[in-house]
This record gives sequence, C-alpha cells and structure tokens, in this order.
Amino acid sequence: MCVRTFLNTVLFGVGAVLWLVVTGLVAGPFLYLWPGKNGCNARRFVYIQAKGILFFMRLCSRSWRVERRPRPQGPCVVAANHASALDLYTVAAFGYDNVLYITKGWVFKLPFFGKVMRAAGYIDAETTPPHQMLDRCRQAVKDGCDIVLFPQGSRKNPLARFKSGAFYLAIELGLPVIPLAIGGTGKMLPSGSMWPRPADILLATLGAVYPADFTGPLDHLEMAREVKKRIMDYLQKEHML
Repeated sequence: MCVRTFLNTVLFGVGAVLWLVVTGLVAGPFLYLWPGKNGCNARRFVYIQAKGILFFMRLCSRSWRVERRPRPQGPCVVAANHASALDLYTVAAFGYDNVLYITKGWVFKLPFFGKVMRAAGYIDAETTPPHQMLDRCRQAVKDGCDIVLFPQGSRKNPLARFKSGAFYLAIELGLPVIPLAIGGTGKMLPSGSMWPRPADILLATLGAVYPADFTGPLDHLEMAREVKKRIMDYLQKEHML
C-alpha cells in the first residue's frame, strides 16, 4: 500500500505538471491568435486543462465522489469554499465549461497561465474597480458564462467567513447562487505545500440559493451566511471538515 501510495502521488505531481506544460505549449499559439469571442476559446482551454488535472487528482485520491444536483437554467454564480490551489480545477467536474473566474491577483502573475487568464476575461479581484467588475460580469452573463468565486478569499483558513462581495454581485445581476462544497483538497495539497498526498475527495453542488429569498439592506450578508452554512453543514455531515 505504501508503494502504491507513493506511485500515485508521483504520478499526480509529475503528470499534472507535464499536462499543464505540454497543453500550454501546444495550445499557446492558437490561443494567442484565436482567443475567441470575448475569450471563449481560452475559457474552453482552461476547462480542458482542468479535466486533465481532475484525472490526476483521482489517481492520487484514496476515494473520489462527485455529487451533482439539478441546477437552474441559464448563468449562475458558483460560490465554493476554499482550502487548496486545486480548488480552481474542481468546477470542471460538473461540466461547467464556460465560466468566468474572479480570483486573487497573484494568479495573473504566473508564467503563461496568467496570460491565459487574461485572454479568458477572468477578473483580478484585487485591482478591478467594483463598477468595472459589475460591467464585465454583465457582459459575461450575456455570453452565457457562469461566474465562479471563492468568497473566503484565502485558502489558509478553511473555516473563514464568506465575504459578501460574491453575493452582492449575484443580487445585482439577479442570478441564483450554486453552493459548491469541496472536501479533501486541503489535505491533498495543503496551502504552502508543493507536493501532493493521497486524500479522500468529495465534490458536491448543493441546491441553488435565490436572491429573491433575501430582503433588506443586509441581504447580501444574509445570503453569504446562508451559503456558507449550507456548505459547512454538508461537509461536516460527510465528515470532511
């Protein structure tokens, strides 16, 4: 079992890096010349890369569960808990292939990947003014995109509160929120670690939360608390916290 665990970990670590590098080298020139309307080709490329990373994650995992619940028609805001750099790739497990990520600025500084992020139209949450962010999200919704955020901001504290910006955005755009519960990625690749390790992985979309169910001047705060509660209650019930 120890040998198998070691081999799985090596396959994940080396295989995932090679997958990212090779696909980047092959697709880079095409994405530069043909990013697609408003970055749609670049977003599709990120989805394909993410599916590959999920394959290697499954190799490394001790157990693997993906639970999909019915989702509303049309674009949604996807709000997920955050414990690992792997979380970005988990959205692809649900077939969401046209998404707009709103994420921290350091991602945009990565070699090659940062350029892909910009080509895809993803938003730097740290430098984009709120009114500009709202306008870009409106355009993304017109393009059929789901908007994906990690409201905790940092992956260092998996129990951190959900910041309300994602839910203010959902209310302003009139979009339902899909809570995405991610369990086990923080053990597979903890914050600050460069070497993966075997872990039990659980990915689940929960029932949608609708802006119309929240009223008053603090509606976005109430929505944030409700979405976090649903995710944390689910993970605790499944013994993933």
